[in-house]
Amino acid sequence: MSSSGASAATNSSKGGASVLSKLSSFRSNPSHETFPELPDAVLWIRIVLGVTYGISLGLRNQVGFAGIMLAANVVTILPILYINWFLDADIDSYKNGLNFVGVPNAMATCILVWIIIFTHEHGEDERAFAAAAVNKLIAGDAVMNEQDAVGSGGDEAAAAAAAAAEPEATSATDTEF
Repeated sequence: MSSSGASAATNSSKGGASVLSKLSSFRSNPSHETFPELPDAVLWIRIVLGVTYGISLGLRNQVGFAGIMLAANVVTILPILYINWFLDADIDSYKNGLNFVGVPNAMATCILVWIIIFTHEHGEDERAFAAAAVNKLIAGDAVMNEQDAVGSGGDEAAAAAAAAAEPEATSATDTEF
């Protein structure tokens, strides 16, 4: 039992080295038959690029749509250039495509890391915003409670007068028709 476990570990370590050697082979022309792990490898390359670029965006205090567009370019175009120019892969041999595999995952990871780093870098601003929001919420509740208290006392007479006037208007309209 231990010999089969040892051979499985040896095979997995050979497979890992084989994937890395295939990834680093210049103009190796991989296809689905020669390198079926390429889509998974490209997925992880894109996720690493997304994490790296998300850290960069967060530390540079980048905000806005430009950061998202640049991240989309980094996670999409760099691996495509790597696949086409460095590896010279046979993209058509991969059934599910190869150019855009993992782009949504990499973008989600990039944006998540960007938000975490940006929030961490602006902790004082976040605390001030949270305090202001809570104070506004408390002040808004206090104003609404005052309006309820004042409105319930003074509006009862107005509501009674409106209710008394309403049947007269209804009877006047009924008699005209």
